[in-house]
Amino acid sequence: MTAVVPCHRERPRPGVVEGLRRHVGEVLVVDDGMPPAAAGELRAWAARTGTQVLRLPRNAGKGTAVRAGIDHLLARARPPDAVLVVDGDGQHPVDAVPRFIAAAGAGVDLVVGDRFGDLRRMPVERRLANLAASGLLGALTGRPVRDCQCGMRLLAGAALHDVEFPRGGFEAETVHLKRCLRRGVRVGWVPIPAIYGDERSAFRAVRDSVRVVGASLRP
Repeated sequence: MTAVVPCHRERPRPGVVEGLRRHVGEVLVVDDGMPPAAAGELRAWAARTGTQVLRLPRNAGKGTAVRAGIDHLLARARPPDAVLVVDGDGQHPVDAVPRFIAAAGAGVDLVVGDRFGDLRRMPVERRLANLAASGLLGALTGRPVRDCQCGMRLLAGAALHDVEFPRGGFEAETVHLKRCLRRGVRVGWVPIPAIYGDERSAFRAVRDSVRVVGASLRP
């Protein structure tokens, strides 16, 4: 299994990559068109730590960064059997990775983090948008949907090989989930905490929330 960590503004926060290495065989950081100074810091840090970096020439959005990382891994002679996507800003708890692996081992092809048990810690605008998008997605697909916006997810089997991860921004995660639900892919949910502190998320509450809800409604 390989972990893909998309980054845009700065390199992964301390502890993210180190924590992932305790649970997965490899970590690939995708530089989604970082500013030159930040990209230089990332390269220097990667050289010191032996971390593999895939650099995109310009910022194209989280979905495109994740897709690029997946394509890069699947093009190998020996591709990984699963890909774990984790944000580098510290909002995804790496100590939850074993639960994602366990769910995949039980036959689930797409494992998604579920922060709905900790909604009070989620900013109000993101909470409302997430609840609306998840409810719409459940109604449109006829399948139960928990946290459709959580970016911490594990792709294996059909979710990795048969349902293409779309390019785009944060809405790509919802689009991929929607495609998986409609195609009958086995989807599972792992409870994780909602972590919001001083992390510099690239998610823009109004603009990206509208895109996520729109992705839920899109045919």
